[in-house]
Amino acid sequence: MDLWKITATQPTRELASKLTVSNGLVGVKDLTEIPQLQNGPQTDTVVYVNGFYDYEPIQYGEAQFGFPQRNQMMIPLPAPTRFDLWLDDVPVDLEQGQLISQNYTLSMQTGQFTHDLVWEETATGRQLAIKLTRLTSLKTAALLTQQVTVKALNFKTGQLRVISGLHAQATQQSADFDPRLAHYDVAEILANQQVTQVTPTVRGLTFKALQSDQQLSLLTSYDQPGDWVTDGDWTGEFALNAEPISVTKKVWFELGTAEDSEEAETALAADFDTTVAAQTAALTDFWATSDIEITGDDDSQLGIRFSQFGLLQAVGLHQGGRGIAAKGLTGSGYNGHYFWDTEIYEAPFFYWNHPELAKRLLMVRYQQMPHAKAYAQSLGLAGALFPWRTINGEESSAYFPASTAAIHIDADIAYLVIRYYQITHDATFMRDYGQELLVETSRLYLSYGNFDEDKGFVLNTVTGPDEYTALINNNAYTNYMAQFELRYLTDHFSQKDIGRFKVSQREWTSFQKAADEMYFETRGDLIAQDDSFLSKKRIDLARIPKDQFPLLTHFHPLVLYRLQVLKQADLLLAMVLLPEQFTDAQVQTNYDYYEPITTHDSSLSPAIYAIAAARLGKHDGAINFFKRTINTDLQNTQGNTADGLHLAAMGGSWITFAWGMMGLTVDDDTVTLRPYLPTGWTTCRFKLQYRGNIYTIKVTATELAVTGTTGDEVTIDQDQRTISIQANV
Repeated sequence: MDLWKITATQPTRELASKLTVSNGLVGVKDLTEIPQLQNGPQTDTVVYVNGFYDYEPIQYGEAQFGFPQRNQMMIPLPAPTRFDLWLDDVPVDLEQGQLISQNYTLSMQTGQFTHDLVWEETATGRQLAIKLTRLTSLKTAALLTQQVTVKALNFKTGQLRVISGLHAQATQQSADFDPRLAHYDVAEILANQQVTQVTPTVRGLTFKALQSDQQLSLLTSYDQPGDWVTDGDWTGEFALNAEPISVTKKVWFELGTAEDSEEAETALAADFDTTVAAQTAALTDFWATSDIEITGDDDSQLGIRFSQFGLLQAVGLHQGGRGIAAKGLTGSGYNGHYFWDTEIYEAPFFYWNHPELAKRLLMVRYQQMPHAKAYAQSLGLAGALFPWRTINGEESSAYFPASTAAIHIDADIAYLVIRYYQITHDATFMRDYGQELLVETSRLYLSYGNFDEDKGFVLNTVTGPDEYTALINNNAYTNYMAQFELRYLTDHFSQKDIGRFKVSQREWTSFQKAADEMYFETRGDLIAQDDSFLSKKRIDLARIPKDQFPLLTHFHPLVLYRLQVLKQADLLLAMVLLPEQFTDAQVQTNYDYYEPITTHDSSLSPAIYAIAAARLGKHDGAINFFKRTINTDLQNTQGNTADGLHLAAMGGSWITFAWGMMGLTVDDDTVTLRPYLPTGWTTCRFKLQYRGNIYTIKVTATELAVTGTTGDEVTIDQDQRTISIQANV
């Protein structure tokens, strides 16, 4: 097993998701570059561009005031990855021949997808070795590069014809073509004048999202001389002999306003080897500060790298202004919407390894705050209410009990603001952006809740993370997270610090009072998920047939809402995110109570129970939940990987490793690790970035070691197996 590669020999719809290449802007999902050689099930052949979306009206049976009116959806585009091959005048297909072998590979070190085939012509026995290589550039986000290389294996001469274009979805006559797109004619865009080599002119193809009025242009160039034909395809004729023939296709994606023409022309003129070298260099830098090395458990090693690589592909290195869709750019599940998954599950990997990318995710929310303020105002609320599902910042979910009512989204964003600041001490960000996010989300909670003379500050009619419970009072997760935000704001800043946001003394005092008097329903160490949860009938999951999971596809919401049953971690998530606020006895009591009634129907759930189990010394449970998380897509445990990868589970894999096995926590001044090695692991080495310094931590059964400690005070307690890093800033 190569622990840096995902490999397969047969195409499946799930494999198409796993082998997608993307760079935060462009995602390409295609296992059938040569359609005539497809020998398996029909797989998705499509391109997704982050932020290229359209609207459709939401149809309500009984619409009410304030309901969202438009659904946003990321538009699947026809993939410009198609090649058709002819050997002499014989099509290279499965009617004239057969596949002797094929192999698929995705390299996490080079960022390249490769598809190797050997085709044999039936009539003559001639064999061709065909290699397709593809990457979406991490250096130049708008660039897709794909190369086809053909070599004669058992004959000496022949004529090879290469025809390149888009897959069938590009034609308006195709049933797969998206009717929301206007398909414009092919046009000549740039002329590349070269004396020593005849290079084809660059051609363009333009799509328009009819409702959102976005425009996307594809500029395409080739590194070999050839001809354009009327439908936009390109064709080249080559003498095939002992040397292989390679054709490189380069596609530039212009989204919205036109990119700098010089940048486009430079990228389209770059040779294949230069592009590959730049991609490899970018990934070398990425892994130098990100890689987790595990010895003794190849399954965990491959799984954690696949998760980290998936997170990188979803956000990219240089593409700003766009968030992380729930499926990244690997599928159309959830219409390409951004969720709270970003702040709670995916961002931790970035703020501990690449804080500049975590900041970029926060800036997406900040830039969309005008929509959040308008949404709050439409509900008669102060501050900003961020959307449950969105691409452009507007709420896109039609089901308000599980969306609008899930007001914890504001505290989730505030949590990222606070953790990012604690780890980076980026005072400029906090002053210019972070404080405003904290103030406006705190205002939302103050106006949504109220002070009850018997209970204190209450947040009624809300929905927590558990989607099998909705519209309840005082969801514990929401209250704990809102309290954390309010306390941090009022403990670390003064009214004067944030006076520019027109915070009155009365409002400031109310922030403090709401934090101090936040209400929680408790029975000793047992904390109620909400005010009514413990009074409901407790479900026995063992009595439900396996074929009725996930429950949401077999039971009406009103059945689930009346039971003690969880889709995913809820209160336990608060305990994981705010470990300093809960004793081990509280975590133990609530783990024992809630885990037996948690279905884990959501891929967000196992990671949280893994972290809680690790804290409690339930090491077998922790590693089992960890394996379940890292294999969510590698083994298709949710049964829907074909619709795209589960980015929250990928983020969950990292936090399970870091917060669970390595016991990583942080406060205002100190990073603490209390690591242990799961059974089978012999050595673990990983890196963290804290206050501008990069630390390498090595853990074995008998040793803890930290290197790269310039600037901060590091202490290692071998007896207690604890590492502390005290910030000097």
